[in-house]
Amino acid sequence: MGCSLILVDLPGFGQSSGRDRIQSSWKQNGPEIYVAILSSFNISKPISVLAQCGGAATSIRTINRYPSWFQDRHHLINNSVTGDFGDTYPGEFEQKLLKYNIHLLVTWKADIDHPTFCIAYKRWDRNRRSGFKNLQLVDLPQIAYGTDWVKVNNIARLTSKNKAYFYVNTPEREQQIIHAICPNTKQ
Repeated sequence: MGCSLILVDLPGFGQSSGRDRIQSSWKQNGPEIYVAILSSFNISKPISVLAQCGGAATSIRTINRYPSWFQDRHHLINNSVTGDFGDTYPGEFEQKLLKYNIHLLVTWKADIDHPTFCIAYKRWDRNRRSGFKNLQLVDLPQIAYGTDWVKVNNIARLTSKNKAYFYVNTPEREQQIIHAICPNTKQ
């Protein structure tokens, strides 16, 4: 069984067009942009998501607004910073996860762009503590900033104009992450 991968560069981020526009368009129009992209590829539902930071926040709001696209799937969300899940009433997002059998593996690692736990983390942690079955929250190992980051210039970012920091991955780091997610796995 094969799969297709679509990498989305949200308007105003990375190398996308619209760098001079307000980057908050992903918050206001993200779910519609997301579904328009999927629809343009004639993708049959449902899909799985792997998302980070602002893309994770957009994915969460899209899952809440269009849950049938994500039904009966597992999704990986990392460092989703916003607490705005697009709920029209408290707990709406969690109810949709249950109704549509949507499972989330949410990871969190304090890093250069996410130095402290945020509103979204507090909600994830509350779900974890309550035993909510459609969510697994994993706090990833903390590694010194200087050893696992590389700075890249001339890329627009929300937090630091024209520069961004990216993880430098190593086999050792992959093993740390696997062990954090699956503690019983041999290293």
